[in-house]
This record gives sequence, structure tokens and C-alpha cells, in this order.
Amino acid sequence: MNAVTVIIPLWNGEKWIRACLAALADQTDPASFALEVVVVDNGSADASPAIVEKDFPRARLIRNGRNLGFAGGCNVGLAAASGDVLVLLNQDTVVQSGWLAGLVTALAEPGVGVAGSLALLTDGKTVQHAGGVLEWPLAVARHRGYGETLDAQGTQPREVPFVTGASLALRRDVLERIGPLDAGFWPGYYEDVDYCWRARAAGYRVALVPQSVLIHPESSSFTDPVYTAWARLRGRLRFCLKHLSPQHFVDEFLPAEAAYQPTVLAGDRQGQITRAYLEAIPMAVDLWHTSECTRDQLHSAARALAALCPPLTPQALWANAGNPLPPTPQPMLTPSPVDRIPLLGAARRGLHQLTIFYAERRQRELLAVIENQRAAIQRLEGEIALSQANPPL
Repeated sequence: MNAVTVIIPLWNGEKWIRACLAALADQTDPASFALEVVVVDNGSADASPAIVEKDFPRARLIRNGRNLGFAGGCNVGLAAASGDVLVLLNQDTVVQSGWLAGLVTALAEPGVGVAGSLALLTDGKTVQHAGGVLEWPLAVARHRGYGETLDAQGTQPREVPFVTGASLALRRDVLERIGPLDAGFWPGYYEDVDYCWRARAAGYRVALVPQSVLIHPESSSFTDPVYTAWARLRGRLRFCLKHLSPQHFVDEFLPAEAAYQPTVLAGDRQGQITRAYLEAIPMAVDLWHTSECTRDQLHSAARALAALCPPLTPQALWANAGNPLPPTPQPMLTPSPVDRIPLLGAARRGLHQLTIFYAERRQRELLAVIENQRAAIQRLEGEIALSQANPPL
């Protein structure tokens, strides 16, 4: 008999957790596996932890007291789990009949270390995720089958580059070999891609299991588009810094990112894109310190990432294009009919200026963090120089 632990990171999930746990309770098949459910609360401010305690006493509730992000919450659950098969499950999913049996069966196949489910949108017919693929050199993640009908997916498990963390199963030996999720992907995005990449690098296969089906709405945890844009870009930058060589990152990723930037910047007026690019600089220092990274590569990456930071004023846009500055520079603000009303127009412009103030202050704070990393950069340069002067035999 397989012992299975399902781990659900919980954060303000009052709207979803009852349906999630109720559907999960129907998966128990005593002849096939013993089921353990671990719910890890990431400091919820709503009634969701109380719902778990009152209505689902068989589930084990662990309270973190603060938001550790998706990866951090999952790692707490993984450390507490007793199962041979470990399944990460989003709080806003509703698993269907045969969901867990499909995952357990797939992981019994030789070489399969990670297995993921077929995710449908709330109509129960339209595919949200049937495995994932990355578009290089930018590592933009795409969900295979998105928008297709359920009938078009077939029934046989198939190998894929990655599966979504909304329903991701792994064997315990995979966890013991490659370790837990990377909590550096806080608050979310790309931690599931990273884990599948690490598993594949260790020689395991990653499989999409069409027999394992669940319902999953579009991201319900990341509802703020500004916050989502920052988290998604930050996760993608961290993934590329981890899985591309420094030379590849500098020579291929950064030029492609510069060309892709108009897409990244769509709707940016609050500095979230600048924040992500600046945060990637100390990330590079941290992630590259054990790699064959040269001083020039690190400096080139830092300069290019800083150059990718979007300007917040039209004079910067004009200067970058080689044009003279406009005679009366004003912060960028999309025109609105509200501007015709004196009081409301003044309030809108004032709020916009305040937004820019906080974005620029955030930039200064991040640059101060980078300055504080200077000692680490100097140590890295010394290690590189030493290794170049005394190459290994």
C-alpha cells in the first residue's frame, strides 16, 4: 500500500478551501493508498484556518504565522509529511474522481519522478494546463493545450518539460535527492518550473497524467495585476539566473529581454518592473557565486539589468531615443476625462506623483541593498581571480 501525503498551502482561502478538502476526502481508496492531508496556513487573515479545524478535523493544520509564499509553505508541509508519495495542491482546486489514483499510478512507472494533473477551467470542459513548455531564450512559460477542449487531450501519460504546481506529485526519493522547493521564488511563479527542471537534471522524467483531472480557476491568489506582473517577472529572472550559464544570460537572455521589454512593460506605471529588474542584481551575486562567473560577466549583467529599468518620465524616454528633452517635462500620466474636473483632476495627478515617489524610493532602497552587497561581490571577484590563477589539476 502506498502512503500519500497531500500538502495544501493556505492563504486567505476561505472562499475555496471547503470545496477543495471535501473533494479530496472522496479520493480515499483503502485498497490502494493511505491518505494524509497537511494544510499549511501562511498567516491567513480570514476564517480559512478555522474552517479546516472545525469541518475537517482529520486534516493536519500547521500555522506558519506569516506568509512564506507558495514554495515556503509547501516546504513546511514536505518536512512534516510521512507519505512515500507527496502531492502539492492549490487551495482553489477541486479534484475529480480518480485524480489521486492517476498520479500514484504514473509515479510507479520506471524513471518518472514528478507527475502533474490535467487542469480544467471552471466550466469543466476547457483546458487550462496540459503540461508546460518554455520559450527560450526568455524562458516565457506557456501552458500546453490552453483553451482547447478536454476531448483533444487523449488519455495516455506523456513526458513534458514541466507541470503546474497547482497539482504536482513526486516520490519521496526525489525529495531526498534534489531537496525541497526553492523558497527564493517568493511569493510565487516559476518555483514549479524550477523543481521540474532540477528533477530532469537529476535524471527523472516529468509526466503529465490526463487521467488525473482537477478544476482550477485562473490565478485566484494573485488578483492584483501590478503585484502579479512583479512576481511573474521576478520568478522568470530568478529561473534564468539559476539555469542559464552567466555567459548565456549575458549574451543571449539580456539582449532578447531588451527586445521583449515592451511586452513586459505593458501597463506599468507603478515601478513594479523596475523593482523586479533591480532585485535580480543581488540575486545574480548570490546565485552565481559558486559558478564559473567572471567579473566582467557579473558587471555586464548588473549594468544590463539596471538599463532595463523602465523610465518613469517622458524626458527619460526622449533622452533614450536620442531626442532633446521636452520643454515642460511632466510625469507620464494617461489622459482621463476625470482631468476635466478641477478637484478630481488635481487629486488624480497628486496620487500619480505619490506613486512615482514611492517607486523611486523603492529603487533607492534596492540600490542601497546592492551597495551593501559590494563586499560579497569583492569576495566573489577574489575567488574568481584565485581560481583562474590556480586552476584545478
